[in-house]
Amino acid sequence: MGTGSEQISTARAIQWPGARPAEESRATAGSLPVAFAALWLFTLLLYVRPNEMLPGVFGEFPLVKIVAVFAMLAYLMGRIARGEALTIWTIELRMVLLICGLGALFMPLAASPGDSWKTLTDVYLKVVCIFFLLVNLLDTRARLRSILKLVVVWGAVLALDAIYSFRSGQFTNNEHRIQGLVSGIFGNPNDLAIALNLLIPLAAALALNSRGWKRLFYVACAVVMGLGVVATFSRGGFLGLLAAGAVLLWKIGRGKRTAAAMGVLLVSGVFLTLMPSDYGNRLSTILASDQDKTGSSQERHELLKRAASVALHHPVTGVGIGNFHIYSIREKSAHNAYLEVAAELGALGLLAYLVLILAPLHSMRRVERETAAILRADAALATARAGWQESYYLSIALQAAFAAYIICTLFGSVQYQWFLYYIAAYAVAVRRIHAIEQIDGQVDARAGEATTRGELERPDQWQVEPRTRLGRIGQIKTPGQEPSGAVNRR
Repeated sequence: MGTGSEQISTARAIQWPGARPAEESRATAGSLPVAFAALWLFTLLLYVRPNEMLPGVFGEFPLVKIVAVFAMLAYLMGRIARGEALTIWTIELRMVLLICGLGALFMPLAASPGDSWKTLTDVYLKVVCIFFLLVNLLDTRARLRSILKLVVVWGAVLALDAIYSFRSGQFTNNEHRIQGLVSGIFGNPNDLAIALNLLIPLAAALALNSRGWKRLFYVACAVVMGLGVVATFSRGGFLGLLAAGAVLLWKIGRGKRTAAAMGVLLVSGVFLTLMPSDYGNRLSTILASDQDKTGSSQERHELLKRAASVALHHPVTGVGIGNFHIYSIREKSAHNAYLEVAAELGALGLLAYLVLILAPLHSMRRVERETAAILRADAALATARAGWQESYYLSIALQAAFAAYIICTLFGSVQYQWFLYYIAAYAVAVRRIHAIEQIDGQVDARAGEATTRGELERPDQWQVEPRTRLGRIGQIKTPGQEPSGAVNRR
């Protein structure tokens, strides 16, 4: 479900020209398979990083960039050839473009315009382009599943390597911190912990929507990634793991609180048994920073104070994207995404960043409520439409992922990295697919009722009128009737 502009693209005044009611809204769903295949391949390469895994084969060859450019060209040429709009306009996409625009607008005012240009071109514009493709191409369940399975499986691979590195004592410094299998967003142990925390709820959703050995496989992936988070020795990662787990257990265990509590006790017991001896000491420094012998906890407190001070002294334009390190202590990041965004892009940039997080989170809460109501109301419908259950579990999983991200970014400056933008795109996909299927179900149900009463005189008397409010989709209206519907209420 989405904003008015998005709804018009997916639920645009659906007429009934003798076809199924939702066919017009599904006209573009699943189109441009070449562009999607390239996007899928890019996501795979993002995790595999072939230039590092096989340096003798790929060397400096820019394979990932070539695939990304090809995906964008295939998408744009396909849309133009079909005479379709180039994009849907979701609130998330608008916020991403606003952040990018503010970065470009404030660049001349930055202490180092070169650093701003480098951050935009080398980091953020790549994220914007892939987010654009994800929002527009993840429009069917099959596509969404294929991407989710890909990232969960490779997340488990990265977690296994982290566990192996920890067990074999392959540390990078005297803090007993491992390094990821590949660099980029998976090299730093704190960033790797964030990535794994966002994937654990998705693995849980895939397990709940699967049966037999597939369910066991995805459960194993979730467990391995949880242990991978522990192996990173990331304090923020541990808190993010707690946040994601709490949301999953609370929501999925609804009506089964006793079983959920027993599950928590079991998981806690296993964790305490397998927990490394130094892990508890490191976690204790979250509340007692003076006990951190490495000095990192104390340093982060000073960095937070510096970031807050810079943000308060530059509330309108900020200091420029990618420029906080100039005002920081020893050129360190703020280790807090919210304060760093406020310091670099001002209050408006912080607002856009918060909306980018909270808007999809809110929409997933609404999808959860609506699918839960449908599943409770009509067991037969739930059986006939397995997609409702899939949307239900995915909406909960994404809420858990956003909860983990919100907590983890209190300890990490990853606001311009891939983490948020992939889960936000997944949320947009779930919302769009749910909206299309909800419209289809409404029109089919009302058509059946009207046919039974003999009220359907002409197919073109039926239409769906989209609303403009976030998360609301249109209701069905027949001649002489006010819009009505069990799910969509004002």
